Amino acid sequence: MSKMQKYLIGIAAACVLFFGFVIVRIGIAQPNDNSVKLAQISHENYAHLGKEAYKDAYPLEYNSYMKNNLGGASPTGYGGSDPGKSYIEMQPEILENFKGYKFSVQYDVARGHTWAGVDQLNSQRIPPQKGNCIVCKGSWMYDKWYKESGWDFASKPFMDATPPFTNKDTVEGTDLYFGCSSCHDPDTMELRVYQQGFVESMAMKGIDISQASHNEMRSYVCGQCHNEYYFMKEDGRVRHPFIGGWEPEEQFQWYQSGQAGGFTQDWVHPDSKTLMLKAQHPDFEIWKTSVHADAGVTCVDCHMPYMRESGKKYTSHWMTSPLKTVEESCLKCHDESKETLIARVKTIHDNNYKLQRTAGQTVARAHLAVKAAMDAGATDDQLAGIRLKLREAQWYWDWVAAENGNGFHNPDKCMRISGEAIDLGHQVIEEANALIKGSL
Repeated sequence: MSKMQKYLIGIAAACVLFFGFVIVRIGIAQPNDNSVKLAQISHENYAHLGKEAYKDAYPLEYNSYMKNNLGGASPTGYGGSDPGKSYIEMQPEILENFKGYKFSVQYDVARGHTWAGVDQLNSQRIPPQKGNCIVCKGSWMYDKWYKESGWDFASKPFMDATPPFTNKDTVEGTDLYFGCSSCHDPDTMELRVYQQGFVESMAMKGIDISQASHNEMRSYVCGQCHNEYYFMKEDGRVRHPFIGGWEPEEQFQWYQSGQAGGFTQDWVHPDSKTLMLKAQHPDFEIWKTSVHADAGVTCVDCHMPYMRESGKKYTSHWMTSPLKTVEESCLKCHDESKETLIARVKTIHDNNYKLQRTAGQTVARAHLAVKAAMDAGATDDQLAGIRLKLREAQWYWDWVAAENGNGFHNPDKCMRISGEAIDLGHQVIEEANALIKGSL
């Protein structure tokens, strides 16, 4: 065989390998980005509002969603969804700050979405709550109650409004809690916002949810529940103070201005006799002014990244710490190593947690300082301004402490807010002590 013949055979062999790969890749094992086909889901016994009915139609999404059953902290050591992991045990200052309120009885780290029914039905905080407590536990609130009679369910006893269940201790027995229909229209599988309090509040802010882009919906479907809210005293419906602004200072002013209607406080603190607000998880507001939001990065991009299995592309429905899927969630955009990126996030978590704890401890001492002033004979008139500062200080501390990102969603903002809580807490302590000394 001549040298030329060997050369031609080599080229032919290379062509066979190359085009063979192309044919196999495109024709046999191609990535299937259109793998999600619309399926008809049974409406019998409200199966379309649960999870199990979607199991065979959308196996990749369903199987990843059921991974929310898993526990374990993030790689930084924060968060995690293990049963009975108590904030009260980790942050004892909570006992003083939420004294007289149910959050001083039980306040556990939230578990994955699949546990929504189990954890709510077994919560020590439920009695004597109303039907509005089911609003973010699944679309039963909308597809059953709201379509039938608007917000009437919000004022019903909790057990009269809650979705049916067969076993309150298992994910399977609470199938009608937080399922696919919480984020998808069960007939079209398009993203949807079912939470009508969010829809109404956004409208009051001048934002029409029905006109939202697909990318905006990738944050709205999460933001509809991951936000600060209150129940209107007039009819129990859910309302959001972000109508007044995304910042905690603006939301505090919303409550102070009377625009929250008859709602003025969540409870009265038994030691300081201060009218208190309980912040809920303002994840949406904190993200809304973050560098990721400015770059168009949504909740779904980080917490529900695209994955591949058997050549099929799908969206992960395991809504967990992005650091557990760091290659797919973070390294698609960031060029640091996995180890460097996790270490960077851990530094943010450590710094945020340290300042947040200092803020909480300062607020706890502020309650006791006001109590001491009362015991020494300080009058309500003398304490009015001090109590207002205490209410605001705890609001800022709680706004950061209740957020699920441990400061990462917006590090600069969280550090600033904790700092404001510390400053106000010290002002309360100094002014209350001055009353005792007779120098104010």
